[in-house]
Amino acid sequence: LNVVGEWSIWFGVIDTTHLSYSCTKCNTDTDCNLNGLCVDGDCECNVEEETSYLGPHCEVKLKDKCASIFDGAMNMTWSIFKYSQVPGGPPDTLFEEYNRPVYVNTWGIEYREGDMHWLLYTGSRWKYVGFNYLDLNITFEEVMFGIDNYHAFWDKAHSYDPYGLNIISGPTKGDTPVGVDWFMITDWGDQFGPFGALTPMQEEIGMGVFSCAGDFVMTEDRADDLKLIDSMEYTEVGDSDENVGERKLESQ
Repeated sequence: LNVVGEWSIWFGVIDTTHLSYSCTKCNTDTDCNLNGLCVDGDCECNVEEETSYLGPHCEVKLKDKCASIFDGAMNMTWSIFKYSQVPGGPPDTLFEEYNRPVYVNTWGIEYREGDMHWLLYTGSRWKYVGFNYLDLNITFEEVMFGIDNYHAFWDKAHSYDPYGLNIISGPTKGDTPVGVDWFMITDWGDQFGPFGALTPMQEEIGMGVFSCAGDFVMTEDRADDLKLIDSMEYTEVGDSDENVGERKLESQ
């Protein structure tokens, strides 16, 4: 056996867990939860006034009023993000993971070039993910490839960063971060649970942290090359709170 490179040894315990799966194909409109049409085995989800539906069975509801959400614990605003798959084209593709919208920070965090600050769904919980792609010496195309092939545990999304902002929601199947309790990971070790020591961010359990803040959508400003989050602008898609609407993310 001739193997080049370093070896690593895995230490752990194989435990019993429960998995569930469902076919992503549809036979009738009922398989689309009556929130879309079954066309050639795939659900084409409705985009209605003030509401859009996501997911292979149109099971996720995204209300326009929750396109932006406000974090009452840390005084931050986050918004969904639409981008163009074609350079120079219209921003018509929703940035999403696990059939949930990804929220990007639009107020409350000071940006520097290359920063990414997201709230994304990891399959059972919402999680804050923050990194700087320039510090990691990767290209934006590599970032997008990682997004397309994202897996919460393969990418160690739940790992503890002693120098970072470590926040995670409680278990949920909710459509957005609204209406779910959130926790700050304050310590990490064998004596704690699988996500570390979780300190509630809300005053009382059950209150939640996020509330719907308006129907604003973040979009990319595309020019000769692909601009990143520090140069994005708001696009208004309807009436909304003026205070939220006036907030602009300025290039640092």
